[in-house]
Parts: sequence; structure tokens; C-alpha cells
Amino acid sequence: MKKITLFTILIFCTLGETLATHIRAGEITARRVGCSGREYEFTLTAYRDTGSDILFGNGEFKFGDGESIMLNPDGFSRKEIIDDEIELVEFKITHNYSADGNYNVSYVEDFRNVGIINMSNSGAVSFYVETLIRIDPFFGCNDTPIFLIPPVDKGAIGVLFYHNPGAFDINGDSIAFKMVTPQSRQGVNVPNFRSPEIAAGGLDSQQEDPATLTLDEVLGDLIWDAPGLKGEFNVAFIAEEWRKIAGEWRFLGSVTRDMQIIVDETDNDPPELQIPLDTCVEAGTLLEAEIIATDPNPESLVRIEGFGGPFVLSPPAVLSPTSNDFFESPAISNFSWQTDCSHIREDPYLVRFKATDSGPGIRLTTFETWSVTVVPPSPKNVVAESKPQRSIEISWDEYNCGNAEVVQVYRRVDSFEFEPENCEIGIPENGGYELIGAIEVGQNTFLDDNADQGLDFGATYCYRLVAVFELPKGGVSYASDEVCQQVAATGPVITNVSIEETDSENGEIIVSWLPPLDIDTDVYPEPYKYQVLRSNGGGFEPIAIIENDTTFTVSDLNTASEIYSYQLELYLLDDEVVEENLIEISARASTVRLSSVGLFESIELNWEAKVPWSNTNQDYPYHYIYRNKAGGDPNQLTLIDSVDVTQFGFQYLDSGQFNNQNLSNMEEYCYYVTTSGGYGNEDIFEPLLNNSQILCARPDDQIDPCPPFDVGFQIESPEKCLEFLADKDCEFNQFQNELFWEADLADSCDSQIGYYEIFFQSDLESEFELIGTTQDTFFIHDNLPEFAGCYRIRAVDQSENRSQFSEIFCKDNCPNIAFPNVFTPNGDNKNDTFTPFFNKDFTQAATIPLEKCPRFVEKIEFRVFNRYGKQLYSYESGGENSLYINWDGTNFGGEPLPSATYFFEAIVTFDMLRPENRQQSYKGYVQIIR
Repeated sequence: MKKITLFTILIFCTLGETLATHIRAGEITARRVGCSGREYEFTLTAYRDTGSDILFGNGEFKFGDGESIMLNPDGFSRKEIIDDEIELVEFKITHNYSADGNYNVSYVEDFRNVGIINMSNSGAVSFYVETLIRIDPFFGCNDTPIFLIPPVDKGAIGVLFYHNPGAFDINGDSIAFKMVTPQSRQGVNVPNFRSPEIAAGGLDSQQEDPATLTLDEVLGDLIWDAPGLKGEFNVAFIAEEWRKIAGEWRFLGSVTRDMQIIVDETDNDPPELQIPLDTCVEAGTLLEAEIIATDPNPESLVRIEGFGGPFVLSPPAVLSPTSNDFFESPAISNFSWQTDCSHIREDPYLVRFKATDSGPGIRLTTFETWSVTVVPPSPKNVVAESKPQRSIEISWDEYNCGNAEVVQVYRRVDSFEFEPENCEIGIPENGGYELIGAIEVGQNTFLDDNADQGLDFGATYCYRLVAVFELPKGGVSYASDEVCQQVAATGPVITNVSIEETDSENGEIIVSWLPPLDIDTDVYPEPYKYQVLRSNGGGFEPIAIIENDTTFTVSDLNTASEIYSYQLELYLLDDEVVEENLIEISARASTVRLSSVGLFESIELNWEAKVPWSNTNQDYPYHYIYRNKAGGDPNQLTLIDSVDVTQFGFQYLDSGQFNNQNLSNMEEYCYYVTTSGGYGNEDIFEPLLNNSQILCARPDDQIDPCPPFDVGFQIESPEKCLEFLADKDCEFNQFQNELFWEADLADSCDSQIGYYEIFFQSDLESEFELIGTTQDTFFIHDNLPEFAGCYRIRAVDQSENRSQFSEIFCKDNCPNIAFPNVFTPNGDNKNDTFTPFFNKDFTQAATIPLEKCPRFVEKIEFRVFNRYGKQLYSYESGGENSLYINWDGTNFGGEPLPSATYFFEAIVTFDMLRPENRQQSYKGYVQIIR
């Protein structure tokens, strides 16, 4: 009898488990209802086992703010059989949040379906999913990603399994994926979870190595290579949502998806898919393609499905035939999508195609992903027109495609032929174009006057435009057609600033130019003379006057480490060189600066020059590399190679390829580069050839430069600080620190210093941060709210080796405050209150000496006493209390004190680096006169 009873109990328990277990997979997604409020619509999507009689929807939905609801199985919004024994059930739930914040939305229900292999007793384990939303005005309006491919998929033993969730973000945000452990409730993992490849064991599809399971964190591809055991397996992953805001990637929230993989034995082979190559399409274009699926089993039929953003947008993409029927192999589906400006986004649309066969046995699937980027059209009908004051006006048709933010204007000297290929968006990387303006959409003109300096004489300026779209979707258009306009050469045109001799003391530079080609000779008759001006980091200074010539050789220069720039002033030959006789002043042109990076058995060269002509000339695109032989005379350099800078930029890697001899890490090699360029003006000869300095370097350079020394400030002492502030208004807050140091060029260090890195610490508790670099031995740190801060500097050589830091050197604020000794609180609005801010209300501001201004004050504690030492009044700044005190001569009770002399004490906290200097006490007397 006992055996019969026990057997009956076991039958009912087993039957109860069978009937109660039903949930396979699911997730929660969220859509914000409008952007003005905090209402959200949540979609709970679940996939249940139709072999169970229990309906889905008997669980608790929590909104993450302390509120929750119990679902009713009859309250579903959608229900659909999607495959054998798999039913989709969907619920829509809305909720209004009372405040901004982070909310973990979750759903839990009993029970998962029975027999899941990689967890214990799955039929008694709750199903749990969660989604994190972040409501923050800083992030803007946002919806979570959605999943377009069901999370129940089938695989075969020994066959590589591939699945993609088809994640899509309607806002254009980026999605990142990561695996997590399935949970039974918040923070509780399912019991005895094992990753499927471990629970199932076996070898990969090549039968060589152990099976693996991977999830691509960018694409979301889940690959199991390969299942080794029949059964049902569950995994979970998180799709994180990220948005670039103000140049930084910000985490917006996440969706957790719990999915199931059903593995069976089969002799079936998966179908194969043929899809187009990844592509770009200009918005407004009809995109059409043919998708082909074939199956190696001749009797098997094939079905093609499409998923991804284009199928849910408006107008949507269409895949025809549209039915879910199976067709004979090879099956062909036609993809068609009429794109428009609302589809523009920086990231490509990932269109997922899924081919499913009809057997024999378990149906197998294959996925392929097609990347489609919808690119904005280029600005149209661009025109360039000469304007007065050596300026050019650019105009174009109003840009009205999508949510474009700005139209960017790019400029270069000389024409650059460029026809964008498919997916070649924006401006060509090595085209020599410079961004000079960003115009809000709605405007369609831009005046280029070279930042009020006027464009350079004789140059042909060429322009292209691109449209840039707002984040988070973003996007950059194809480049517009190029338009060009020439500036008249009414001033001297520099053609050469070439280093002829490299030396630290006796270097030599040749400067050449053309006379003004388009000058009005009736007004300014020839001949001319020129004043040559030079700068090596500071202002331009005159160095010579040249008459009846257009070439000048400058000697006794440090061409080894200094960069020199030149400019010419034009005068009539008989005129005195004074400001009122100046006709025109030329553009500025610098020497070519060569730098290097030592690599293993090779040296990387980089060079630049700031010149008014273009050094990316398509007619003469090659820059020439000269080098000596290893161990040879550094002054005997020969041509070894050339670089097409329009293709590869101003860079060359010397690994000995020109003579098939590797560079030796034990040898020093010396180089110089000859650049080639032009103005794009048929009246100015080309090419313009200019030499850099000779630079010597070693491969695999490991020698560090020495640290800078004698570091300091121009304004250093408190006395100089107050002297600087003596003529500044009390509210002055535009400070700067001028730093100076010496370079250590000792034999033990690398003397080829490329630049210096300047680090700043705003207070003694914070970390040092890199704030700038310079090639000079001085640096101006400006736009500071105060003087206080500490610095350290290090040198960086041509091979990017860094010295040790200099000593730390600090500068403090110079605090100041003064108090009056009389005030008259009689209600005449003149000197009615006691305050240290004299220029506010002590007397006429014009008569207030600025040296009495309070400086760098953070807090004031103020107390007043009578002649017997009794405290009558106290005040402490902070909160609603200001630093002004503004005592009106009353006592604690608000009663006016009689005319008399009173004593005060003020404890002032200043903004200072060192804690011991922050607080000072002031005592004095003040007379009240009524």
C-alpha cells in the first residue's frame, strides 16, 4: 500500500511539473512615449513551450521605482505560433515615472520549461529578465534596442551553430554585447549553470579542438562550434546601449535577453546564402538586391527571411516573396528599399538574412549579414566668387535633407581632382584640405577672408563642402564638387624657404619670392624693395632690406633644431621703410621640419611646413627622401626614394627597401626631405622645391632626452602677483601662467628634442594632467580662473622617448583683503553697509584704489564687539550668505547700534594651495556715524 501511494505521488508531481513548466526565452524592451514627460511603454516578449497547458503571464512586472503589477494571461497584446512547439506571447505595459534616475525594470514568472540541460531542475526554476533604463535630460530622449530575430533557435550535433539577435536601435545609438548568467530572480543565478559548450562537451565542427561558445561584442554573433549533445540549452546576454555626447561615450542602459538553443541529431546539412557585398547608398536612392539560398540536400526546400532596421523603418524594406513558405533550391528573394533622408545615420544598417531548410530531420539555419550605410547627399551647386579685401564668398543650394546640423567648408590651395567612390564619404584624407568653417543648416553662404587676414597673393583657392548630421544618428555626406577662385598677386609671392645648410650655429636658409604679378603699376611703379621679416616662435622682426632682387640667403642660424618663418614687406624703391609707405605684406612661409621615430631596423620620417602654397600637388605629388650610407658622411646624402603625398601623406618608413639592406640598430642614419608644391597659378612656376633640415636618427632609439631644468614663472613672487593685479578690476578672473625652462642637451641624453609635454595640477590633492605641448622652451597656460597650480614638464625626442619629469614647481595665489574703519548706515544709499568690497558701496568707484580689492577669498567669518568685549553681531558666508558681509550696523536683534566705535574680528579663508596658508585672522575697529 505504501509503494502504491508513493508511486501515485510521484506521478502527480511529475504531471504537475510537466503542466507547469513552459517558458523558453524572452526579454523586456522600452519605448519612451514622447520626450516631454517620463512615460514609458514596455514590451515584454516571451517564448513558451506549446507542449504545456499553462499560459504565459502569471508573473510580476516591476518598474524599478518601488511599483509593480501582476500580469493576467488574458492581457496579452499579441500571440503567434512561430515554429514547432514555440509560441510568441507579447504584453504592452505603460508606466509614468515621477523623477529622473536609473530604473531596473524586471519580470519574474514560474516556471522555465523542463529538461534544460545546462542548469539543475529547470522545471522548478523561475524565469527572470531585466532591463535598465536611465532617465536623464543630459542624455536626451531614448528608447532601448529591440530584437528582430526570435531567441529560440535550433542546432545540430557536430554542426557549427550560428545565431544573431538582430538588435536594432531606432535612435542610432551603438550597441555592445556581453554574456551573462541566466537568473531566476534579481541577483540570483539559475542553479548549477554551465555554459553550453561545457555542459554538452564534444569537439568543434572540424573534430579537432574542444567545442567553443563565443559572442561578438560588436555584432552580437553567437557562435557555438559545435554542439556535442542533444537537448535544450539556455544562455543569456546583455545588449548595452551607448551614445556619444560631447565627445564621450555615455552608457544609456541595457536589455537582458534569455534565449534557448534546441539541439538534435540529424543527417541534415545547413543551407548556404549568397548576399551582396557591403555597400553605401545615397539617401533617396532605391536599393535593390538579389538574395539566393541553396541547400546541399537535393530534396530539401528553403525559406529566406530578412531582419534588421530597414524592415521596421518607414518606408520599410521589402523582401519578396513575402510569405514564410519553403521553395525549391535554389530559392531567390528580391530585396527592395526606397531610402530617404530620415534613414541617414553614421553606423551601417546590419541586414540579417536567414535561410532555413525543410529537413530531413531537424531544420537547420544559416545567417549572413549585409552592411548598408545610408549616406547623406552632397551639397549641390557650390559657387565661389571673389570679394574685396582678398576674400572669397562660397554659396550653395540650401541643404534640406534630414536632420543635418552643419555644412562644413573645406579649403586647399590648388585644385585636387577627386570623385568619391562608393562609401568614400567626407573629404579625402591626404587631399590637403583644411576645415575653415561650419555653417548652420539654413544658411548657404560663407565668406572666406582667412580669419580677417586676407587670402594669400597669387594662390588659387579650391573648396569642397560636406554636410554633417546630428548625433546620436550622425552621418557625413559625400563631398561636393570642387570650386576654385584665384586671388590676385598684388603683393610679393614667397616661393622658397629652403634649408641649404644644417647646423646649430651656422645654418643657412634661402628665401625666394616673386614680385607682385597683378599690382597696378600706374599707382606703384617698379622697381621695388623688400623688407624681410623673420620669426622663430615669437613675433616677426625685420632682418634685412633687399633692393632689386628676389632672393635672400640667411646665415648663422640654428637650422638643426629651430623652425623659422619668413614674411616680406613691399615698398617702392625710393621710399623710406616706414609704416606709412608699406604697400603690401606677403603671406608667411616656414621651413620644412623633419622628425623621426626609431623602430626596429627601420626609421619613420614625418615632415610638415606652414606655407601659403600647397605641398599636395597632383601634378607634382612626389616628395623626395635623401639619406647617407650607414656610417658615412652625414653631409653626403643621396636620393633613395620618393613618396606620393596625395596617397600616403607626409610620412615615409625607411626599412632599407630601396637597396634591400635592412637598417642596423647600431648605426645612425641622416636624412633630409625635399617637398614639392605649387600655387595652382599658371603664372607661378611649378614645382616649388624646398629642403628640410638634415636629421640624424637611430633605429630602435632607446636613448631618452634629459629633463628640462631651471623651470619657473614670469610672475613668481606674491609681490609681483599683486603688482600685476594693481590695475585689474575686483572681479578680474582671466589669469594666465607663463612658464619658462632650459633644455638639457648633455652628451648623455638625446639632444634631438621633438617637443615638450606640460602637465598641470590644480590643487595638491588632484592628479597631474597633460594640458599641452610645445616645441619652444616656454608655454602660456591661459584662461585660468586663478594663478594657483603646480606644473611639471618633460621632453620628448624624435623617437617619442620621454625624459624624466622636471622638478615640480608651483605658483600660489596672492590673497588680499581690506576693511573700512568707518561707515554711515543712515539710509542715504551711500556707504550704508560695512563690506570689504570697497568698489561696491564704500564710496565712488572711481576713487577706490584697486590694490584694496579682495582677491581669492573663499569664506569670511565676521564678529563685532563693543568696547567692553561683548559680542553684538556675527556673520558667516556660505549658503545664501555672500562674501560681501554687508553689515548694516544692527545687533543680533536687528536693532540699530548707536554711533560709536566698535571692534571687529574677521577670520578669512583664502583660495590657496597649501592648507597652512588658507586661513588668516584680521582685527580692527570701525566707527558707525549716523
